[in-house]
Amino acid sequence: MVLFEAGRHDRPKPGEMLAAVAQGLLRQLGVWTPFLAAAFVDNRAVASAWAGEAHDERHSIFSAQGAGWQLDRARFDQLLVQATAAAGAQVRLGSAVRSAVREGQGWRLNLADGDIVASAVIWAAGRSWKLARSFGAKLRVHGHLAAYTRFFDRAPGDCRMVIEARPEGWWYSADLPDRRRVVACLTDPDLGHELRDPKSWYHAMAATRLIAPLLPPGARETATLVKSAGTATVDPAAGERWVAAGDSLFAADPLSSRGIVHALRSGILAAYAASDMVDGRDELARTRYAMIASQGFANYASALAAHYAAAARWDTAFWQRRLPHPEGPTK
Repeated sequence: MVLFEAGRHDRPKPGEMLAAVAQGLLRQLGVWTPFLAAAFVDNRAVASAWAGEAHDERHSIFSAQGAGWQLDRARFDQLLVQATAAAGAQVRLGSAVRSAVREGQGWRLNLADGDIVASAVIWAAGRSWKLARSFGAKLRVHGHLAAYTRFFDRAPGDCRMVIEARPEGWWYSADLPDRRRVVACLTDPDLGHELRDPKSWYHAMAATRLIAPLLPPGARETATLVKSAGTATVDPAAGERWVAAGDSLFAADPLSSRGIVHALRSGILAAYAASDMVDGRDELARTRYAMIASQGFANYASALAAHYAAAARWDTAFWQRRLPHPEGPTK
């Protein structure tokens, strides 16, 4: 088995919240012990100003599953790559797959340093769908969103994730290991172009009630990132000796807090499906995997729409687009 990774996990990236339910998945993957040793920050509460002006706080002590974690995402991804290598897989970092062509019962993958033939492919390239045409899949965009994110050090926290709805969209912040913090504004790409400018971003952040107080006077910005964060799926979920997983299968709105859990779970299921394909059970593997993916998306879509509708109290473009309409959800 070979893992081709386009990047090297050496840059800050969004995706910091990991729910407590992930513990079982981490144990199944055999990475629970190194995960604990990484000493990520516990997420002991979620504070929000969402459906109204009132400040709501939910503590993990009242959850049967306990506390989740606020990750340093780059370090978490490095941990998973190291575990993959320790399990016997060959790992090739900085090695993006350029294209895929059907060859025999498998696929010929083209990389910068040559080609390789694979019996089956698990397509887990995140929010990069350039291989969709190669696999005969179509990208379906269900909602547009962009995250305008800044990272800080010298900004200690209190093990909380904070979410605040605002006229322009919604904000979140979480403390990270080593007295660091992430702060992001999420809005539609056509509405947030001004947030690329530092002055506009800081001006909008200063108007928040819960987020702004989290940055102490000595906080120092260390990195910025603008990333697509909307909902998208691929159809089909699996094909001839290939399976989509993680964000490549189903990229979720960060408000759902399910991105990493979904990536872990779908990765495990994709591995079973790929194994079945290699063993000659192609049709069964595709049908079963597609059914699981479809049901997961249906549950997600209805819950997300209801959550946004609960906060749509402003007569602004972002929130008006998220009001329920008889003809279906807006894009």
